[in-house]
Amino acid sequence: MTILAVVTEVKSRRQEYSAATREALLDSATGLFAERGYARTSLEEIAAGARVTKGALYGHFAGKQALFRAALERLEESTTHDVLRAVEAAATPWDGALAGLDAFLLACRDTTYGRVVMREGPVALPYAEWCAAEELHSYKLVVGLVRMLIDAGEIDPLPLEAAARIVHAVVGAAAMLIAGAEGADQQRAFDDARAVVLRLAEGIRRPRAV
Repeated sequence: MTILAVVTEVKSRRQEYSAATREALLDSATGLFAERGYARTSLEEIAAGARVTKGALYGHFAGKQALFRAALERLEESTTHDVLRAVEAAATPWDGALAGLDAFLLACRDTTYGRVVMREGPVALPYAEWCAAEELHSYKLVVGLVRMLIDAGEIDPLPLEAAARIVHAVVGAAAMLIAGAEGADQQRAFDDARAVVLRLAEGIRRPRAV
């Protein structure tokens, strides 16, 4: 084996270890943020949960807020993937939009996404930064879904940005209601919020031909 091959192998193993450590830190942080909240979670607890030293933590993240930012981003990406997968699996554009809505609202009912992204996000990050993250993920999804429904003739042509902003605000309010509920109340909040959003969605749907 050449020296170059040995060096490459060492670098590869080091990179794998570094990536695994980063993922372990994100897993630990995400679980603690969901369980205890941002303010009551310490870096020492996160490092202990990942079975690394606090120094190793600082090798990947500048601090608790940077860790939270990365955890939120990972949750947003995962949920976006779930929503898109639900949309693509549906038989029609309308069914796809409803399936995507359900996937998102179910994520908000989930204690991890609901608590970390919807409840702790506006607290842990500057509000403008949290809104920017929502723009990048959930708002972008809504724009795509509204455009899909217009193109499919499911709803009458509307100004895309205005329609997407209003739909995003409605769905966001439903998400906050669901994520903010506790225990048995969360299922009721989910059912109520979903029913209202679906009723509003039917209100803008183009009448079906008899």
